[in-house]
Amino acid sequence: MSKRRTINKIFNPSYLLALIVIMLVSCSGNNKEKTVQDTELEVRGWNILSDNLEKGVKAINSSMDYGINHLQLSHKLIMDLKDVRDDEKLTKTTILIDKARQAGIKDIFLWDHALYKLDYYPDEFKNEDGLINLDNPKFWEWFKKDYKSMLDKVPNIDGIVLTFIETGAHVEDQYSKKWLTESDKLANLVDSVASVVIDERDLQLYIRTFIYYKEELNALLECVNKVKHPNVKIMTKEAPHDFFLTHPPSGFISSFNKEAIIEFDLGHEYNGQGIIASILPEKVMERWKFFAQHEHVKGYVARTDRYGDTQNVGRPTEINLYALRRITQDTTLTPEAIVKEFIAEKYGGEAVDALSPVFLETKEIIESIFYTLGLQTTWHSRFDLNYESIYTRHVSGKWLDPPIAEVKHGVNKTFHYWKDIVETLAPAHYKRRDRIYKAKKGNIGDPTFLQREAPYVFDNKWLSPDEKMNLEYLTYIITEKEYGVKKALWALNEIEKAKPLINGPYSYDELYQLYERTYIAAKLYLAGAKAYYGYRAYLNTPDNQSIQEITKEGLSEMLDVCDEIKAYPFKGAVGQLNWAEDVDRAKSMHDKIVNGWFEFENKKFEVN
Repeated sequence: MSKRRTINKIFNPSYLLALIVIMLVSCSGNNKEKTVQDTELEVRGWNILSDNLEKGVKAINSSMDYGINHLQLSHKLIMDLKDVRDDEKLTKTTILIDKARQAGIKDIFLWDHALYKLDYYPDEFKNEDGLINLDNPKFWEWFKKDYKSMLDKVPNIDGIVLTFIETGAHVEDQYSKKWLTESDKLANLVDSVASVVIDERDLQLYIRTFIYYKEELNALLECVNKVKHPNVKIMTKEAPHDFFLTHPPSGFISSFNKEAIIEFDLGHEYNGQGIIASILPEKVMERWKFFAQHEHVKGYVARTDRYGDTQNVGRPTEINLYALRRITQDTTLTPEAIVKEFIAEKYGGEAVDALSPVFLETKEIIESIFYTLGLQTTWHSRFDLNYESIYTRHVSGKWLDPPIAEVKHGVNKTFHYWKDIVETLAPAHYKRRDRIYKAKKGNIGDPTFLQREAPYVFDNKWLSPDEKMNLEYLTYIITEKEYGVKKALWALNEIEKAKPLINGPYSYDELYQLYERTYIAAKLYLAGAKAYYGYRAYLNTPDNQSIQEITKEGLSEMLDVCDEIKAYPFKGAVGQLNWAEDVDRAKSMHDKIVNGWFEFENKKFEVN
């Protein structure tokens, strides 16, 4: 870095303010000397998504305890490399880079997505249809020059993590007579970035894979394996498409011909974000054991937060990071052993026997709250049982052959994901093959997610365009939600009993409040399920007295739980999920039911 740039950075007011925050956080932390522990795993990474400097520094200060040698900064910091031109983002990112260097982290990466939106690129490189002419060598000259100018602003990084599929301007949609297939265009894009990042700047490049449905997989594998540069590496998610507990691990990892690392979401975007008790060490361990069997998998990177102040380091949900660290060191360890280690270290040895059962049973609670008969029934952990993707894009049956769900949680039945679960739980209009696309993104008339990503469900006649919710399935749903409520209350009581035994650095109050929110959330999802699915069953059989009573009960209980949430003083961290706002979402659903505002039949819920 030039002397002038260093001076300008030091006297940047926002940099100075942020530096003060870091000094305070660092002084309050553990000052003992730390060194990176060497393990057999080459890459031991964390990914910080939030731009909350205090929380980011807290994670970095703890990274040496976990042997972290690889750090990614993404999302609210640098989601696209062009974000380095935003002074506030650059300042925060630079501070965290500097702090990571001081902590001894060897490799620091920023994220990028390419191509950006079409309006980012000069019109001189576009044809009459407004598409970029990929055959024009001057475009690639401009592209590489632009990339180098962005890298100039972050001279202290070690590499880029590039998402090159499903980006702003899809390179596969641009004009070319030279690169005729989508995979050719995508591979050429990666090689072009690699020529700058690896060849000219001597940095590392990971390409981040992403697919929405099985038919995309062959194109993805073809593209990745066409990339010519020998030093490009792969980062792929722990599960296909997104981070759902009901998805299988990404089995296609074996088809890549390059070194790979696995991206874990331990900020649990879909499972409570650490605001609700997303304590899921068993799932972390299960998935790592699968990937550890593949020699070209060289390590992992784990998301540590989900925006805002949801950083999991220093909180009960740190157990997920701990479990990943320990299972990568020794794949023979059991969940019981790892949980006991964590509790002994953070809550004291006397609390181990009391708290271990709670930690080990929490997955059952989360699955019973946020999942309904195998469907992930939230909107990024936010309350919304009518979210279309629940019943289309997010169905785990897309990745299972056969598409079977083994539902426990008091139900203890086997279901076909499409013929049983989606057919009954999905509103009729979501199951229509001729449904018109009306979402905020895309054009009206585009195929819906279900039409585009799972057309075989129509070909196999697994779905009908009719409302199928009924008392039988309503009973299954309520059984599962009641199971979650009972388990959450049991966990809360066990933690309360353990209070005299807790004598460690981590707070009893924070642990208790985490599970208290979880118990309240479980009650909201039970009430909401009675109201929403009950209302849909009511539309099908309006004279059924049992369905009427269930629906009426759910509507009343929803309002009661909303009042409880509003009065509850410890609403937790705020990330993508702001738990307090579930009140507004629940009341909105309540009003739609009683006023007939849903698009099902525009019919009010009226008890005879």
